[in-house]
Amino acid sequence: MKGGDLGVRALTGTALVAVTVSAIWIGAWTYAFLMAVVFFFGCSELESAWRLIHPESGVLKRWLVSMALVGVPALALVQLGGWGEAYDPRLPMGWFALMWTNDSGAYIAGRSFGKHKLAPRVSPGKTWEGWAGGLLFTVALGWFLQGALGLQWGLMLAAVVSLLGPLGDLAESFLKRKAGIKDSGHVLPGHGGVLDRFDSHLFSAPVAAVFLLIF
Repeated sequence: MKGGDLGVRALTGTALVAVTVSAIWIGAWTYAFLMAVVFFFGCSELESAWRLIHPESGVLKRWLVSMALVGVPALALVQLGGWGEAYDPRLPMGWFALMWTNDSGAYIAGRSFGKHKLAPRVSPGKTWEGWAGGLLFTVALGWFLQGALGLQWGLMLAAVVSLLGPLGDLAESFLKRKAGIKDSGHVLPGHGGVLDRFDSHLFSAPVAAVFLLIF
């Protein structure tokens, strides 16, 4: 990645973190609005990719599938925060911190030690060393967050993020490869589309929400 592209990516990434943290911290409505924005752009990007893969499919079918695949994890993320008087920003804040840590840890470990490809046909850049690095960094943060989230939730969320986050990433990479596109969209300079930044939540967020309802 060129220096200019790296700078744009870093600036956009910082802005995304700032917007997400602010939306969560301000309250339930701003957090829900952020998830609504993610839902809108994510559905649009997924429908576009689906159209490239199956151009014969109907518009209604493509939108219904896209709304289900993006809507379920988006609602799950809202559920993590609760609603009304029960709203607590600590859980979604911890969730996103764990997710960002997992991504960063995997990137650092993969760039430093990566040799064994995780899924070469789907995403050639990902390695088992990167996955292991993301796992270690995330579990360490989960342990550190036990004071804010409780030991049970800190480590439980860390495990869900580490195990299911990369699967969502690989699923979106497979989709883009089938569609013949590099990014899901272009709304986020240096990062691609909203779905490119949301993919790690696709499988992990619903599982975390189920755990929240059960425990």
